[in-house]
Amino acid sequence: MLRFLKRPLNADSLEAWCKMLDDVAKVALLTTPVVIYSNNGLSYKIANGIFLAVAIYACIIGADALRRNKGYLTHNEMR
Repeated sequence: MLRFLKRPLNADSLEAWCKMLDDVAKVALLTTPVVIYSNNGLSYKIANGIFLAVAIYACIIGADALRRNKGYLTHNEMR
């Protein structure tokens, strides 16, 4: 059922996941000024700014971890 979570992964699929995580980080970075300059309260801006910073960091670290472990997660090292 959840075959896409089991090793070995296809190298192209793994790279697509890395690119998707990079894109999510870029979108979160681009939404930061929208949150900061919105008409909402200061606590809303601070909370969402922190959430976006954590999301950006998590996506970048996740994509980097996938790229560093590419050999372990793909068919290359499984044979």
